[in-house]
Parts: sequence; C-alpha cells; structure tokens
Amino acid sequence: MVDPLMIEKDDSMRRVQFTRLGGPEVLEMVPLQLPELPAAHARVAIHVIGLNRFEALFRRDHYVIAPVLPATLGVEAVGTIIDVAPDVDGFAVGQRVAILPIQSPAVGTGTYATHADVPVEALVPVAADRSDEQEAATWMASLQAYTLATKVPIKSGDTVIVTAGTSSVGTALIQIARDFGATVIATTRTAARKPELIALGADHAIATDDEDLTGVVASITAGRGATVVYDTVGGALLTELVAATAAFGHVLCYGAQTSPDIRAARVDVPLVALDRKSVAFVDLFELIEVPDRLAAAKAYITDAGKRGALSIGIDRVLDFDDVQEAHRILETGRLAGKLLLRVTQSPTIGTTTL
Repeated sequence: MVDPLMIEKDDSMRRVQFTRLGGPEVLEMVPLQLPELPAAHARVAIHVIGLNRFEALFRRDHYVIAPVLPATLGVEAVGTIIDVAPDVDGFAVGQRVAILPIQSPAVGTGTYATHADVPVEALVPVAADRSDEQEAATWMASLQAYTLATKVPIKSGDTVIVTAGTSSVGTALIQIARDFGATVIATTRTAARKPELIALGADHAIATDDEDLTGVVASITAGRGATVVYDTVGGALLTELVAATAAFGHVLCYGAQTSPDIRAARVDVPLVALDRKSVAFVDLFELIEVPDRLAAAKAYITDAGKRGALSIGIDRVLDFDDVQEAHRILETGRLAGKLLLRVTQSPTIGTTTL
C-alpha cells in the first residue's frame, strides 16, 4: 500500500514562494515536492503563468486574505496535464488546459510553479488554434469583467464608465460592455494613452489628470450621467465618478489602485451625493461560487473570443526566473494588457483537446 504522505520527488520541479513579507525581493525559487495526487485533481506541467496585481498585495500582506508563511502564489496558468486522479473524467494526460482562478490566493498547489496539482473544476480545455499566451491572458481578466458586467446587467443604449481602461480587466470591460450594446467611456491618467482606449473599443476617452471627468461625462450623456461605473482606482477619483453617475445608477468597485493596502481603502463620499445612486464592492468569487453563473461566463467568454469580440492584450512575457522583475512591474501599475511568465514551451501533445 502506498503511504498517502509519500512525496513525489523530481529535481526539475520548482515553485516560487516567500517566507517573509516585503517587496519583490522576498520571492524565491525553491525545489517543489508534490504529495500523492488528491482525488478530483490533475497534475499540470505549467507553460505560461498569468500574473495579477493582488498577488503583489498578498506578498506584502496588503490583500484581503493574510498569507500563511511559507506562502506560494498563482491562480491562473496554461499547461499540459501529465497525470489525473483515478476518479477524474473528461480530462486526460496530454491535454492542454487553462487553469481558472476559482480559489484565492492560490489555486491548488499554486500556479507560480513548473507543476501544479489543480482541482479539475478549475480546468478548461484549450483549443488547438489558441496560443498559451492568448489563453493565459484571458481568463482572470474576462471573468472579473463578466462578473461586473452582469452584476447590474448592461442593456443596449446604456452608458458605462471604465476606469484604468488599459489594464487587462479594463480592456475586457470595454469589450464586453460594447458587445452588450453599451456606449463606453474609458479613463486613463494621461492624454498620451487616450488613443489606446479608443483602439481597444471605447467610444470616448478621458484623461483624468487633465480633464474634468464629471463635465466631460455630462457633455457626452446630455447631462444624464453614466448608467454604470466600473472602478478599480478609488480615492479622490471615486468621488468624481459618483458625481458622474446617473440617477438610479450604480458604481461598482473592484479594486483600489490608489491604496497600497486594499484593507485600508475607504469610500469618502458626501452622503447626499449618494441620493438615488448605489456604490458596491464586487469580488470575482460571487460569480465563481455559483455554478450556473460560472458556466454562463465560460460559455460567453469562449464564444466572444471566437467571434473576435473579446481579446486581451499582452503587455509582455518574461521568463519564469524573472519573477522578481515581474512583480516590480506589477507594482508600477503601468501595464498595457496582461503580464505573463513563460515557464516552458508547449509540447506537441499540448494541442490535444477532448
């Protein structure tokens, strides 16, 4: 009988971990040892990892969940299945899959690694015509955007505001809102990046450092304001966004880039400014934890990608060993699309789908 605590050893297996809180320098590459594969799990050889800003917050203990040291990272990636538990149906060795962010702050054993043991409910097959990079850039951003866009369903003719529009989630929000028939006003800090927003599909672009957001939105909407606002910036901008929201409109927040610690972020808005308006914080897991909503999201994202209605840009791809540099870039907040880490090239069998 095999000891259930027996560790599988492979000198080629590595993971990123941190044993103390701090900046990117606390991230270290260490040998990885995985236990016997649990039931309902698959072992995945990772090709490309998708990085997210909350992971930089988590490393400093500025995220909503505190790290337990030593801690690992990673909620999304693309790779090839190299083993499956005996009770797994629908996935097979040699199949290329995307790992979805269904857990936080890490999925399974964590995707900042050469290999990960992942619950099969976090896996989706990757089509042969999709690159590792395309798929690794898609799911976190698109699922977060879909969660927001369906929290208050967008209707044709609505006007929405998307802040930080050049980010990966901002990009997905612009495209999904347009696909749902809304007019999209996207914001960025400087005028130099406004053409990027228009190229991504926004109908209007506002540089918040240089322009009066409330006045521009009023001009665009003939004084009505925006039906729904999607904000990840917070701080003083949030007050302006509330003022730019229409009566009976909604401001949906999903981050606070102006706060170095998400737990310290606050809403500082005059009470009367909320008359006939609502402000709410929306997290991805209110969708992930509802099977019907998650299934609808996966179906929509797959279909929108095939139609060309949804495509997440890639800011850059770094080598796995450059994870510290990648986190330095994450902390600048100046990304045009998704930041990825390349672990290994996809083998030929990686194009297999079921």
